[in-house]
Amino acid sequence: MKNVAKVILILLCIISSLSSCITSKDTDFLQDIKLNYPEAVMNPDEYRIIPGDQLSIVVYAWEPETAALFSSYRPRFSGQGIGDRTGMDAGAQARSLDDASGVPPTTVYADGTITFPYIGKVYVQGQTALEIRNMISSKLDAFSNGTTAEVSLYNRYFSILGEAGASRVPMPSTTMTIYQALSIANTIGAYADRSKVSVIRQTESGSVVKTFDLRSKDIIDTEFYYIQPNDVLYMPQLKKKFLGTTTSFAGLFGLLTSVAGVIVFTLRVF
Repeated sequence: MKNVAKVILILLCIISSLSSCITSKDTDFLQDIKLNYPEAVMNPDEYRIIPGDQLSIVVYAWEPETAALFSSYRPRFSGQGIGDRTGMDAGAQARSLDDASGVPPTTVYADGTITFPYIGKVYVQGQTALEIRNMISSKLDAFSNGTTAEVSLYNRYFSILGEAGASRVPMPSTTMTIYQALSIANTIGAYADRSKVSVIRQTESGSVVKTFDLRSKDIIDTEFYYIQPNDVLYMPQLKKKFLGTTTSFAGLFGLLTSVAGVIVFTLRVF
């Protein structure tokens, strides 16, 4: 009778251990996990500038005198040759207009303004890069006819913390889906709790924390689907991290074999 009780006790310990294993339910994305998140419009919000951001501002001018005045705000293109139709560097034509290589970033002050040569102080807080471009281009054109600017966000990155690692990751665009961001980070381990992912976002009114279940396909239709520059992604550790690094079948088989050996030894000795 004592042996039966011992076997039952050991089996309960094994079952408890196996319940701590990581399964596909814990790690797979786009599962049919129904959530009560409010639905949102699929189009992502344009990123709006906040104090502390840095802008890349590139100035284009037809007049040589004006171009000389803004020489520090012109990109350092590496292409050779001059285009016949535009008179611009041939390499420049093949590049995006927001190529700001060699151009120092312009910082947004605490009062939401920037200071730009020859046009003075400009209020940019709460505006998109396109809105700022149009405003600065208008002021530059008034300063010198035909002068325009291209504006992009310089500090285009997000941060990731927790079980998914600790790093700051550059963003190819100002708006990305959560899956695109995590695929770039490429640091999610088996023990990252995908059911309690948090995004910490800086807004004009302060910090906002959003927590959601990354495994559910329902997040595609919600506000949690997109991240923005300066977002911080936090993924806590699963409470199931009990079996160490035993996540493969071979490791689990070895563990069960060891446990079985302990059971046989216990029964023979006691």
